Amino acid sequence: MSYLINEIYELYEKHLEITEPVLKGMGVEDNIHNYLIDVNIDLEILLESNDIIRYEHDELQEKIKEAYDEIFKEGILFGIIVGKIIKLNNCLKDKKYYDEYMERHYDYYTEYSFKMDFFKKTIPPIKIRKSTRESSPRQLNYRNKKYEEKRKVDGINVSCEQIRDSYYTINEEIMEYKERIENEGIIEFLEEEKINGELKKKYSTINDDLFEKLFNILEVNLNNAERACQNYYRFDTFTAHDMFVSDLFANLEGEFEAKELIDFYLKYVFFKGMDIGILNGKMFFVYDIQEGFLNYYKIQNMNCEEKSKYLIKELFD
Repeated sequence: MSYLINEIYELYEKHLEITEPVLKGMGVEDNIHNYLIDVNIDLEILLESNDIIRYEHDELQEKIKEAYDEIFKEGILFGIIVGKIIKLNNCLKDKKYYDEYMERHYDYYTEYSFKMDFFKKTIPPIKIRKSTRESSPRQLNYRNKKYEEKRKVDGINVSCEQIRDSYYTINEEIMEYKERIENEGIIEFLEEEKINGELKKKYSTINDDLFEKLFNILEVNLNNAERACQNYYRFDTFTAHDMFVSDLFANLEGEFEAKELIDFYLKYVFFKGMDIGILNGKMFFVYDIQEGFLNYYKIQNMNCEEKSKYLIKELFD
């Protein structure tokens, strides 16, 4: 991961600390980083229920947070590319956008506006039903003493606030691009934007790469992880709600392969990071044209190779 991406993530976390008065207004008297992120609480339950890992409680939480940070950074990296694409496309569509960006205060793109939710939840004793998909399927009755007692958890969910008519936060334009990427997938999105070569090759295996990154950080053999993730979970209306705390998992109903649940988590965190990356990508583009690194003539005459080189400028080292 490049120094630039690490720097952006550190700045993001500092901005979170600045918003701590929001928590204090909710009656929460503590450092924001002392609270577990809701999806990380759920990932911990999912991993332990699937017998994938063997860590003490605190060590596991630290490992999951480390994985969360790295996946979030991958989202930032791709988001910067998307943010630049948005601005490039606008300038190609109409010169008025280029003229407008020449006058815009680019620093404001990184003054993030956060939506924060703090929660306390009592999780009842959990009974997890798993099954395999072998030639003779069998149901696995899972028991873990840790989850046979009620547990009280405090957690937090933080996201960039969506304001449709704002220049400097997640606005309608960004939401449209995110929806395209979510529906089409990254590779089809890049193809539609006529981006090939190194960039397309990097993201052709992004799902597998994130899965591998997660379990490398957790120090789990990849073959063992893939084998464990072949188990299936069945959730009725109440099971998932009792087992999980985040909206991502608590509302699940039906049968899911463990690998599918892990992929839900990876995609969710990646898109969280992408929000931050898009805002920074927009900032970099506006900075480049105001400082003379990119002019209207260059924008209009970029070929596919030049466009790809510009999009990844300074992102990889």
